[in-house]
Amino acid sequence: MIDPLKLLNTLHSLSAVDEARAVSLNQLSRILGVDPRELEEPLHILHAMEYVIIKGTRVYLSELGILKISSTFC
Repeated sequence: MIDPLKLLNTLHSLSAVDEARAVSLNQLSRILGVDPRELEEPLHILHAMEYVIIKGTRVYLSELGILKISSTFC
């Protein structure tokens, strides 16, 4: 399973911070070098924690997710 924190960091690096900048699950899986199905569990965890927003097959960081990943840089 992909580390959820790595997934948050990748979304942040891609500037996926709102619906207009959301990335597709296929794009995210290619960037991370994993099968798209490997993203299901970590995305479910992050969504339950309200760190990401999933719209169809696209995903982006919520405000809380942005704060969470930003706090790791301090």
